[in-house]
Amino acid sequence: KHIDIGVTDMQDAEVWANEMDMTTLVKNLVDNAIRYTPQGGRVDLSIGLSDGKVVLRVQDSGPGIPLAERGRVFDPFYRTLGSEQIGAGLGLSIVKAIANRIGAEIRLDFVNETQQTGLIVTVFAPM
Repeated sequence: KHIDIGVTDMQDAEVWANEMDMTTLVKNLVDNAIRYTPQGGRVDLSIGLSDGKVVLRVQDSGPGIPLAERGRVFDPFYRTLGSEQIGAGLGLSIVKAIANRIGAEIRLDFVNETQQTGLIVTVFAPM
């Protein structure tokens, strides 16, 4: 797909979670970002610290998730309306389950609020 994948910011940070959970969380977020980003698009990862929390951000140049569907995208097997991408609809539900287990919060935003495109998934995890 010729997607530009990069790391925009990286700070050392420790999260109170096991390695398998964090690997699974990041893998699912990156897999989703790549799946929904069009050819020639971009996926960026960053990790930092803010207000005593570790902030993991995965941003893509895909279509984003409509506001009306954001309440359901963490439900198992839910797929956004009109999605042509292959998948079971489990990635974000797995991410949510891990976030709940480690006491993290997840926020979804558009990259471009005006055009309502692109997706930023931000995970705020306790240190």
